[in-house]
Amino acid sequence: IDINATTANGNATNCLLDDNGACALLLTNPRTLRLWRRTAGLPFIRLTARTLRYKRSDLETWLERRRVQVS
Repeated sequence: IDINATTANGNATNCLLDDNGACALLLTNPRTLRLWRRTAGLPFIRLTARTLRYKRSDLETWLERRRVQVS
């Protein structure tokens, strides 16, 4: 999956990623992704009982909120 793909309107930040795309963006694996959904508030969209998607901009915001400033 191309995590840099754009949506129909040309906006890459609003594209929806599947588990593989979210893992690639977050540099993690599917097991950790599931854990973060349950315990760390990873934002996702449930399309069906078995289909999840992740809005790229939501994941980027979620990551930014976890940034630790080193002094």
